Amino acid sequence: MPKQLRIFPEKCIGCKSCELACSLVNEGEMNPSRSRITMIAFVEGRYGLPYNIPLTCRQCADAPCLEACPVDAILRSRDTMKTIIIDYKTCINCGKCVDACPFGAMFYDGQDRRPLKCELCGGEPACVSICPSEAILFVQRRPFYAKPQALEREGFSILSKRNRQKFQESES
Repeated sequence: MPKQLRIFPEKCIGCKSCELACSLVNEGEMNPSRSRITMIAFVEGRYGLPYNIPLTCRQCADAPCLEACPVDAILRSRDTMKTIIIDYKTCINCGKCVDACPFGAMFYDGQDRRPLKCELCGGEPACVSICPSEAILFVQRRPFYAKPQALEREGFSILSKRNRQKFQESES
């Protein structure tokens, strides 16, 4: 069984340390807009209680992003983790992978004009090591399959819409 991120939204305190650590490790700068993990905050209930959800690539066993790539630039690593990675030498930056992700976990980086997704920091995810409430763990899990029901969740549709919009803006 490969190791994957396991996220516990009920433990998340909304500090966004995961976003900063991710962007620092992957992009060399503390810039949440270039992080491969996004913390979404919902306010629910009569008293406006916040509910925080860290969201990132689920490394789906049936990876819609991998299937959508017209040039096979998205592939599984050959190590035991089987991480879904992007080969930027092959990638043509068409954005089809971003549109295909049912969770909005892939996005198009307008600064470098390329798709981004979590690649688990090569086996030592920065978000896990910095999370003060242990809301993000790196554990062995059964493979996750993208399910059509997930498309109906409001948070995921909001992210997908945002990601498509960013891609369209960068094209113009």
